[in-house]
Amino acid sequence: MDYKRVSIVAKPHKEVVKYLNRTIEYLKSKKVKIQLDEVSAKLINYTNFTSRYNIGEDSDLIIVIGGDGTFLSVSKTAILNSVPIAGFNLGTLGFLTELNKEEVEETLEKILTGKAKIFERKVFEFKFKKFNEIAANDIVITKGNIARIINLLLEINGEEITHIRGDGLILSTPTGSTAYSLSAGGPIVSPEVNGIVITPICPHSLTFRPIIIPDNFKVCVTLQSKSDNVFITIDGQKVIPIKKGGKFSVSLFNKTLKIIENQYMNYYKLISEKLNWGMKNGFKLD
Repeated sequence: MDYKRVSIVAKPHKEVVKYLNRTIEYLKSKKVKIQLDEVSAKLINYTNFTSRYNIGEDSDLIIVIGGDGTFLSVSKTAILNSVPIAGFNLGTLGFLTELNKEEVEETLEKILTGKAKIFERKVFEFKFKKFNEIAANDIVITKGNIARIINLLLEINGEEITHIRGDGLILSTPTGSTAYSLSAGGPIVSPEVNGIVITPICPHSLTFRPIIIPDNFKVCVTLQSKSDNVFITIDGQKVIPIKKGGKFSVSLFNKTLKIIENQYMNYYKLISEKLNWGMKNGFKLD
């Protein structure tokens, strides 16, 4: 792939400026057209910028310097425009931003010369009233701060499966299985698995456990309890209120999320490192 137009999105953090400047300097040396999102441009007074949420429309590649939240903020525009994302991680935990920030020039050289591997991840389409969204990680329905359980009707392929009473429900892609779903007791699922992870949040009935279903199924969730404090959250980026009787659907989207992979890190090495597998008292076991 020919990367002539590269966009950069960075987390507004003091540490990011160093790596942002290194990235721009390298890309300029390769005669690449560069644009930043507005937040990143303000960090270094860069003049060529555009909206973060539309940045994929005029890009061949999106570079993210930050964490998974920054990555997810541009995932929708990247998916819709079939643009790969290269995520350089600034923090300590990044399942999506898996590239090493200290190797930015080396990594970009491999990308621009076509030597980097692109992994395609399946994503979800979310529909609710006038809302039509894309989720790379998860769709979460949960109550607010009021200490009441909510009642949800779960349907799969038009068939009523069960009523879930608890704090909420997570519908996760395999990519998102290491996010909120994992914290709620869901399984870790390889991105190569074609599945939808359904994870209850603090279910009233302990017999309802997380389940993985085929990703060519359609899942519908209806809020059946009366509450003014229930919300749907898509990838931690967009929050939508839902009232009693509100029903949304989740199904497989017809495009994928393209991620530039770390050449030194496969998925299992990544989760082993991020989750500190093989560690005891802070030390790696032999």
